[in-house]
Amino acid sequence: MKIAFFATPDFAIPTFESIYNSNHQIILVVTQPDKPVGRKQIISPSPVKQLAIKYNLPVLQPEKTSDKNFLENYKQFNPELNLIISFGQILPDELIYYPKYHSINIHASLLPKYRGASPINWAIINGDKKTGITYQFIEKKLDAGDIIYSEEIPIEKTDTSITLYEKLSKLSAKTVLKVLSMIENNTYVRQKQDESKATYVKILKKEDGKIDFNNSATNIFNKIRGLLPWPCAYCYLENKILKIFSSEVIEKPVDILHTNGQITEIIKNTGFVVKCENSYLLINEVQIEAGKRMNAYNFSLGHKNLLGEILR
Repeated sequence: MKIAFFATPDFAIPTFESIYNSNHQIILVVTQPDKPVGRKQIISPSPVKQLAIKYNLPVLQPEKTSDKNFLENYKQFNPELNLIISFGQILPDELIYYPKYHSINIHASLLPKYRGASPINWAIINGDKKTGITYQFIEKKLDAGDIIYSEEIPIEKTDTSITLYEKLSKLSAKTVLKVLSMIENNTYVRQKQDESKATYVKILKKEDGKIDFNNSATNIFNKIRGLLPWPCAYCYLENKILKIFSSEVIEKPVDILHTNGQITEIIKNTGFVVKCENSYLLINEVQIEAGKRMNAYNFSLGHKNLLGEILR
């Protein structure tokens, strides 16, 4: 099958490699325009473009996929299928239905749950026990197309959005050839999504990382691991931003004399304990504004009056 591969981030790389090394042919790569990256804001190609260059594949980078010049160039390749995975733009009908097998998308959730952006993060933030990937036909309505195939995996307590991102990326690569075969041989069954079960998630913003210690330790624990590597969960210590990278829930009776957000204990070589609503949280790794990321106990050694302080 001749495929136009629409993708941008490194999430799509294993799937790209899986298809490239198969009997299918990626005849065109479509990715976002080069953008500034890092502190120095150096204009850089996307990870997918870098791989396409490595394999000497043609690349198109439209500002908008509705652009006439882009559409004309795209049609010259005459693909049989558009495969979209974390591309970052909405496609027009002229593009969606142009190939023989139309367009399919790989979405990192078990649709119809978590349509939209950042589904991996929100699955962890919300404390879900499982997630997965869904192959769907593209429609104009966001992530509402008929389902071709889905596969689930468990979310472990040790998972962060970083580890789950990697797992789902590998799962996409593992399953993509099976789905391409189903499409090529017409052996799939289109499954309508149940709109009554549809939920939507938003693009993450920096302010989503603010911790409210009036929540339970479990909710805060999920938020911390679900917001890596960005925007990171954070609070304020003495009017400075304190980022929190890892934590553990502590199951013990609550002392009514403790205030939510108060640092109640420092555990040697481990970290410090914070009172939450009806529970406690052990903070393991932190970074103070303008400081270095470090073990929370080592951080406490440099802040002698930390015990009793209230994080806000």
